[in-house]
Amino acid sequence: MNKPDFHFSKLLKKLKRGGPAVTLPKDAGMVIAYSGIGKDSKVVELGTGTGFMTVQLANISKEVKTYEKRNEFAELAADNIKKTGLKNVEIKEQDVLEGFDEKDADLVFCDIAEAEKTVVNAYSALKKDGCFAAHCLNIEQAKALVLELQKHFKDVFMTECIVREYDVRDFGTRPKHFGLMHTAYLVFARK
Repeated sequence: MNKPDFHFSKLLKKLKRGGPAVTLPKDAGMVIAYSGIGKDSKVVELGTGTGFMTVQLANISKEVKTYEKRNEFAELAADNIKKTGLKNVEIKEQDVLEGFDEKDADLVFCDIAEAEKTVVNAYSALKKDGCFAAHCLNIEQAKALVLELQKHFKDVFMTECIVREYDVRDFGTRPKHFGLMHTAYLVFARK
């Protein structure tokens, strides 16, 4: 079986993968669309990983401050961000479970295992009507996060993005037999 083609943009094709899972464009697109961020937005990212999501956020926003506790991931992300030429990213090597101090953010995007432990600090970091979004790899993680968000935020919801590719032929257009459907649960909330 062939690996699925993620249809990475030219920008993302420059990046090296390895270590943590990457946030694919289908999920990043939903975060960008639901949060409403744009060229004047300030973003705080919790869990830099490889920097794939960092790049997707920085490509459209004013600034991204991103936190990564593991040195090897922070270095990989820094190399990846450098390859893109983006200058609006600041990487902080710090465990967000020990706190972070940004204020007036338009979006806090979280991609760490214990995301529910970031909720109070994320709330403080956001401006009024700012968005919290998270990429959760399993349903137990997403459930814990939703239950904690409901104590502090409004408009809390959980969703996923399933994309299905098609074989287009002269005769017999149909869904491909193989592909990548579910990648993560996406959790959103508004301050």
